[in-house]
Amino acid sequence: MSVTERKTRPHGDARRRTVLTVATELFSQRGYNAVSIADVAKEAGLSQAGLLHHFPTKRALLLAVLQERDRGGDAPTPHGVDFLQAFADALRHNDATPQLVQLFALLSAESISEDHPAHEWFVERYDTLVAELTAEVAAAVDPDKLPAGIDAETLARWIIALADGLRTQALLSPESFVRADSVEAFLAVLRPYLRAEDTEDPGTVGIPDGY
Repeated sequence: MSVTERKTRPHGDARRRTVLTVATELFSQRGYNAVSIADVAKEAGLSQAGLLHHFPTKRALLLAVLQERDRGGDAPTPHGVDFLQAFADALRHNDATPQLVQLFALLSAESISEDHPAHEWFVERYDTLVAELTAEVAAAVDPDKLPAGIDAETLARWIIALADGLRTQALLSPESFVRADSVEAFLAVLRPYLRAEDTEDPGTVGIPDGY
């Protein structure tokens, strides 16, 4: 890397960060379709050419916003019942930033259309989430205890659907309830179906006893 590159990169990174912040705000307020590159550039204090230097297309900008929103940390991945609690904890963490929750709600709804630039991203994300959550539910739940016709994938899809549906309700009426509390309450309903080793000590279940 040249001296010039070392000197200019921080400035370029700062501009890129500004663009992502502005795009996130505008997309969360209006959705993807109603926001133009010109809108983002104006709010970010850049020319359109300057913005396109960092994100060559509006689609590229959208995907960068989604990837930034979905960026995970380096913490070890929990498993089984601990993963289920971590799922609820993630909802609580996300809900502390309503703008990002609204962004995800608007874009996931818009992307149902197959020609939406984020369609494949959301399809892949949900496929991955279902597969991951199914595996963790299977690790936590004893299949012999489940009612007939209910399996780990069914429970995983219920948990995801609950989180998504409550997200919409919480955005429309933010003071009426706490989404993560409701999801944790549902997870507590699963306690009788957990594997024996996970029910011996309530502290290992990862679900608050108060529910």
